[in-house]
Amino acid sequence: MAALRRHLLPFLFVLYLVAYLDRVNISFAAAGVSHSLGLNSASYGVAAGIFFVGYVLFEVPSNLILQRVGARRWISRILISWGVVAVLMAFMTSVQQFNLLRLLLGVAEAGFFPGIILFLSQWVPRQQLVRTLAGFLLALPVAGLLGGPISAALLSLHQLFGLEGWRWLFLLEGLPAILLAFAVWRWLPNHPGEARWLPVADAEALEQVLQRERQQRQEAGGQIHGLRAMLRDPRMALLCLLYMGMSTGLYGFSFWIPRFVTDALAPAEPTPMLVNLLSAIPYGLAVVSMVLVGRFADHHVDRRWTVALPLAVAASALMLALPLGGLPRLALISLATAAGFACLGPAWSMPLQFLGGDAAAGGIATINSVGNIGGFLAPIVMGRLMLLPHGETLALAALAAVLALSACLAVPVALAAMGGGPLSGATTR
Repeated sequence: MAALRRHLLPFLFVLYLVAYLDRVNISFAAAGVSHSLGLNSASYGVAAGIFFVGYVLFEVPSNLILQRVGARRWISRILISWGVVAVLMAFMTSVQQFNLLRLLLGVAEAGFFPGIILFLSQWVPRQQLVRTLAGFLLALPVAGLLGGPISAALLSLHQLFGLEGWRWLFLLEGLPAILLAFAVWRWLPNHPGEARWLPVADAEALEQVLQRERQQRQEAGGQIHGLRAMLRDPRMALLCLLYMGMSTGLYGFSFWIPRFVTDALAPAEPTPMLVNLLSAIPYGLAVVSMVLVGRFADHHVDRRWTVALPLAVAASALMLALPLGGLPRLALISLATAAGFACLGPAWSMPLQFLGGDAAAGGIATINSVGNIGGFLAPIVMGRLMLLPHGETLALAALAAVLALSACLAVPVALAAMGGGPLSGATTR
């Protein structure tokens, strides 16, 4: 496991870092793109959210293909296709092209995240899974942490060779995905036996541990392997609802944090560099919270509160922020962001408690696919709310309500996933 954390996890972390930057870099390019293409907050919200239409439609087929052909081949394909689309966004000239390319970016990236979750579940024993998933998922807040300074630097290339800064942003943040595709093809091992950095004896021992865990889950009953049984299991519906609420909150923060920073500093007019640097603060807090919660979850058998409590903290922080303004509101939004990200590792360990084989591949993709409907709706709804009087307050109240409902749902979902709830007696065939 130490060798895995040294060699494999950082590589996967970088891949997801690049993927997430390409997904949310429009939040940093929003001002320039809106000026060039004539967008308001509502049309920007549509373009931000339409990514998830293609993502949702192609997520499950993509993960099932990965299960058949292996992570190395399929992740390489995903990287090349999304890198090409991300680069093409540097040359768009109309709102229609913007929407189309965002849709195609979702199609291209579909299957990457659930594919990596499935891949890690085939490498990591259960007692270290949450910590490992949290280590991989740290790429989300780190992308926000680094995205601001990197994007600010790229935006400063404005009018270099006659190109606006936002075009340089899309161009130079899209190219790494194409280059990393060749690194994945060459270095990513499909299973421990292919890892050059893992001694043969260690690889065999790890595979024996993983096989013994699979046998123990099968003997204990309650594990699902078939796609039809997975789709009929009521726990899947609850997990989809839970992740939809979490995604709504997380993407509600991610796409609008620069806007929150700008409003907090009003009536001053901060430079884009200052806004992007301050936008990194919530993500820095999220990195710390994810590490702490991931370690806590792996040291405690009862993990139900590791999802519910962070969501409750996030909802409470947003509610407290509603009557406030300026820096106090921004501080509470930062706390809500950190708490919202903290529950990701424990949440993604839940379906792996009762899914295996094709059911794990299809189930993880289904949860992520349905859950990301929240990523589609959040920027659109928030964009429209922000056009109204006191729109930012209305948008934060809506996010707080969604996160509070998710917190209430998290405990029964965790109990059911662990086999201790009334919904855990589904068929295993």
